[in-house]
Amino acid sequence: MTEYIGRRTPRFEDRRLITGQGRYAADIKPDGLLHAAFCRSTLPHARIRAVDRSTALGMPGVVAVWTAEDLPEATTGFSDFGPQGIEERGRPILNQEEVNYVGEAFAMVVAQTDYQAIDAAEAVLPELEPLPGVAGVMNAIAPGAPLVHGDMKSNVALTSPTSYGDIKGAFGSDSVVASITLTTDRVAGAAMEPRSVTATPDSETGGMKLWTSTQNVFGVRGAVASALDLPEDKVRVLAEDVGGGFGAKGSVFAEEVLTAVAAWRLKKPVTWTATRSEDGATTAQAHGSVMELELAASSDGKLRGLRGRLIHDIGAYAGSGAGQPGIIISHMLSAYVLPAMHVDALLVYTNTVPTGFIRGGGRPLGNYAMERIIERLAVKLGLESSEVRRRNLIQPEQMPYTTGLPGGRHGVVYDSGDYPKLLELAVEKIGPKPEAGGRMIGLGIACCVESTAFGRGEPASLQVDRNGEAHVYVGSTPQGQGHETMVALVVAERLGWPLEMIKVTAGDTKHAKFALLTAGSRSAVQVGNAVSKAASAMRRQVLDRAAEQLEADVHDLVMDEGVVSVRGAPSRKVAATEVIPEGGLMVEDTFDPKRPLTFSSGCHAAMVAVDAETGQVEVLRYVIAHDTGNAINPLTLEGQLLGGYAHGLGYALFESAQYDSDGSLRTPSFLDYTIVSTGEITATPELVHIETTTDSNPENFKGAGESGTIPVPAAIANAIEDALRQRRPDAVVDHLPMTPDRIVELLNGDK
Repeated sequence: MTEYIGRRTPRFEDRRLITGQGRYAADIKPDGLLHAAFCRSTLPHARIRAVDRSTALGMPGVVAVWTAEDLPEATTGFSDFGPQGIEERGRPILNQEEVNYVGEAFAMVVAQTDYQAIDAAEAVLPELEPLPGVAGVMNAIAPGAPLVHGDMKSNVALTSPTSYGDIKGAFGSDSVVASITLTTDRVAGAAMEPRSVTATPDSETGGMKLWTSTQNVFGVRGAVASALDLPEDKVRVLAEDVGGGFGAKGSVFAEEVLTAVAAWRLKKPVTWTATRSEDGATTAQAHGSVMELELAASSDGKLRGLRGRLIHDIGAYAGSGAGQPGIIISHMLSAYVLPAMHVDALLVYTNTVPTGFIRGGGRPLGNYAMERIIERLAVKLGLESSEVRRRNLIQPEQMPYTTGLPGGRHGVVYDSGDYPKLLELAVEKIGPKPEAGGRMIGLGIACCVESTAFGRGEPASLQVDRNGEAHVYVGSTPQGQGHETMVALVVAERLGWPLEMIKVTAGDTKHAKFALLTAGSRSAVQVGNAVSKAASAMRRQVLDRAAEQLEADVHDLVMDEGVVSVRGAPSRKVAATEVIPEGGLMVEDTFDPKRPLTFSSGCHAAMVAVDAETGQVEVLRYVIAHDTGNAINPLTLEGQLLGGYAHGLGYALFESAQYDSDGSLRTPSFLDYTIVSTGEITATPELVHIETTTDSNPENFKGAGESGTIPVPAAIANAIEDALRQRRPDAVVDHLPMTPDRIVELLNGDK
């Protein structure tokens, strides 16, 4: 039987995308298309006294200028996201009373051309009464801090503990205790394609049709249907091609709803595409956290407990970022036996864009916390940090390992992995430090365990036509992960069908049942197993029909490349298309995992050189030892790990969405916000793959979309600190990103 799973296969999507034949939301241009633009606050906090739109209404091409008062469909707003008990503020779709971050929209313009809409939006004159604003979690909780919302009593939205084990006993008088306070700047999704949406009345259904740059077509469908008071099956949402999402496009945004409202009201298609600065100012950001932690161990280095607090910035409203602390804290375990934990999470409002999930979804912060404080503990104990790690790693024979963390019916359970082997391989591969050559050379290691594959009930549909085409429909919404190729490889092998005859449709609510968004390294596990089940069910149908024609027992039949033959008698065969009825065959199936999560794992090792004069960091070598289970397409997996590394390098050294203390945004565009490009990749990571078996899914797939990112900030920071200690033995790296000016400050003792 032809094997496709595990074959190094160039992505089918790439030919279309690199030859300019992609279809992005802004490429959809129906006849009579109108253009939307938004009037946005230039102040981080202000009361809206009035909005003068008289000038804008008289400008060429202007069709409508609306405020919230004109759009009762949009007055409900979005519900808050986050843990139970959060102090809810509500997220306006269009604000009419009090803007709470730079870029928050208070009016909408629709015109015949893009330029006319933008010009008219600039002519809308708001009367804004400035109010005190605040950015940064420590500023927001300082005594006497301005209130983010005028009617609040405190900027703290929620205090929530995560606790297990005997934390008091862990910090007994005979314990060795290391401590650290870590600060992380905000980061942006920074996708190359800014957010965009095109909406049009749908003559086919009498409802609405949208193309949008999203990771979450079903979430957008639900929000638009609610605003327009339509049944969800009357709203079709497509994301045919999306130029990057990285988690930031996983939320539903006001502009998607408002563009649909405009198209519905005007009975014409309407489109909106963010400018680069607009995208930077209004699309979800992440991180912006402070972590104050203590780690206790015995004198021989065995961990006893972790305690402290996480202060997490959720921005002006409780968007999806309010759900990050649980992910951050759970990933503080990393790969270690940790008998006890008590960490308080403070969710804090600030006058900044609401936070969300960006590549890693909080996992890099939790991993960074543990892997950095392990370094501090090693110093306290006088041991090599790799030895401290080795003494505390969960062993393969302990799998599945119940961590102690609360969550689900049985708590958080690591399903599989060989963490000692990953550490051994990474250390062996990175090798000893080279000659310094006048620079400071540092070596850093970081272990990692990543929760992947969240969710249940992932759907997949498969239709095989009489002409031999197999059409696969999945609800997951790709933004560059290679779903089309991944799905085709799994279906080709499990169905026994020619790869070139398989057509995959993703990101279209018309052709799939409800599915969760593409995020959290879930697609390979959830979608991969769902299409495997559907393909296996279809295979059984075809073989049952072929058994009658071949007059053979179905158990004696095999199907390969669309041909059914009798095992041991290959001349007795029939083309599968000959047994498919005129209307084709159709199956639908869902994947409900045995365990709620699958866990991939890795160990990263970094070798860096630091220039003492300039603070410049050069990565000399980088090793990724990883366990992502059964690789569906090793070529795509390698690309994801390398791209993930680049993203993590951005977190470590470059990326910072900066605000003034009052909430004024300083980095809305790529002129100010630095993302990693080819020039910053001075060393291509060396990859080492192992595979351990999980019982969480029959295909032994594990997520990999974020595995390359999560340990990078910790590994790079550990390497930089190792280098700096050659000049400053007391140097502590405690801030992300580690920019050259911060490194020079550390070397000069200014921090």
